[in-house]
Amino acid sequence: MATTAQTVSYSPADLASLYRIPSDLTPTSTVGIVDVGSDPNTLAQMSYFRSRFQLPACTKATACFREVAQDGSTRLPATDSDWVVETALDVQAVSAICPTCHILLVDASSAGITDMARAALTATRLGAAYVSLSYGSAESAATTSLRNTYYANPDVTYVAAAGDNGSSGGALFPASAPNVVAAGGTSVRRVNGGWQQSAWSHAGAGCSTQYAMSPVQGLASVGSVCGGKRVVSDVSALADPATGMLFYRGGSWWNAGGTSLAAPILTALYALAGNHTAPLSFYADTSALVDVTTGSTGSCATARLCRAGPGWDGPTGLGTPGGLDALAAGANLPSYVTTTAGGLTYGGGYPATLRFHLTDRDTGGGVQGATVQLQRRVYGGAFVPVRNGSTNAAGNVAFADRPMKPTAYRVVFAGDDLHGRSASNTVSLSKFLPSVKLRRLSGRLRVKIRTPWGSALKSSTVRLQRRSGHSWISVRRLRTDKRGIVVAGVQRGRTYRLQYGGGTWQLGHTAAVRAR
Repeated sequence: MATTAQTVSYSPADLASLYRIPSDLTPTSTVGIVDVGSDPNTLAQMSYFRSRFQLPACTKATACFREVAQDGSTRLPATDSDWVVETALDVQAVSAICPTCHILLVDASSAGITDMARAALTATRLGAAYVSLSYGSAESAATTSLRNTYYANPDVTYVAAAGDNGSSGGALFPASAPNVVAAGGTSVRRVNGGWQQSAWSHAGAGCSTQYAMSPVQGLASVGSVCGGKRVVSDVSALADPATGMLFYRGGSWWNAGGTSLAAPILTALYALAGNHTAPLSFYADTSALVDVTTGSTGSCATARLCRAGPGWDGPTGLGTPGGLDALAAGANLPSYVTTTAGGLTYGGGYPATLRFHLTDRDTGGGVQGATVQLQRRVYGGAFVPVRNGSTNAAGNVAFADRPMKPTAYRVVFAGDDLHGRSASNTVSLSKFLPSVKLRRLSGRLRVKIRTPWGSALKSSTVRLQRRSGHSWISVRRLRTDKRGIVVAGVQRGRTYRLQYGGGTWQLGHTAAVRAR
């Protein structure tokens, strides 16, 4: 991100004109913003910005604005001086584009790729259907795992900055992930009441080293650009700091730019368009995009990566939105990206063994080699990752987990180059079978009950039952002590058993024994 003192700068009204935003839209969708560290001035500065441009107030009291740490708590991290400007810009950019949207600001503890990824996951866990990612780093061997673990929610639109170093920086992650919208950058000028847009001279672009080009992206005829690899960017927005957005920080007005401005602008536009399920639909229909055909980021071996021109190019992707229809969900994705369905079953026992099957709906066969993620439901109903797995030749994979309280599971497939994303049915685990050991003593029966994970089952009700003919009658109700033990006095020569369970615990009984 780059800033300059105020010169040419665009207001919310200018951006509404540039992107042809209808004035009567009032969505309250939650836009997640991931930045680093906390700034106690963020809300006050955003409020001043909104007041200055007569935008509706957005406060904590009205639940419009919320700020949390990367773990979702209100214990915010310390201020990071390198990120306070970015944070101010991001929340004000979303305010400018979608004034009625709710804003969820998640403060990562550091600029490390894992901390920021965890913050992105928290944003989706707390309800953000649109997530702005104003950051990126070089791809690595960890890229695929990070994407599958933290950026794979099939019901979320992720928009990430493509970078500010032209094509020399290469494809940055998470913008390079095939399900993430890579935000390129434009330089924008108003001339005689109209808008002129060109490629910003530093807009990021590049070829992924980790991901193949998806069939959806293949619609843009870019297969030769990166030798069949994923190309960056996808679509673009205002990024040139010399023609940037006006924002308020530290008692002054500034211009700001970079693809880290383009990312929150595009994220908020997606929220206005209501598209959190098929963010790359514009590859199938570019008619509502403005094709940016001038400008460059310098020279490079493959001209389309650094020079704007008709159709797809690295700095601006397929263009910039010329209205919300450009980012709307469409149904015309390639037919050879097949739909999938996942089935999850639980056969009992502990550890809990969950079996998942991924089906290609078009062929009816299993999907082999798919990376899928087991997720567990936590308090509040959200699902969090447990672990990843890979389907075998038949499309099957088994997971084992050791829950310590009732919960539910699902498996999510984020999609790949040939198969669409899907989520399985939810399987609930509501009861557990305890471990029971019975000892026969003189005139007594001693039972020790433990949970499946090995701890003593304390204060659990046990019923002493005595055989009477062909039936059993309960003669006493007992409760286990802190060691999970209960001792019951019995009459010699009579036959007894102990019944246990109820509530979270499966009902059962010990073997029948004759008292001695």
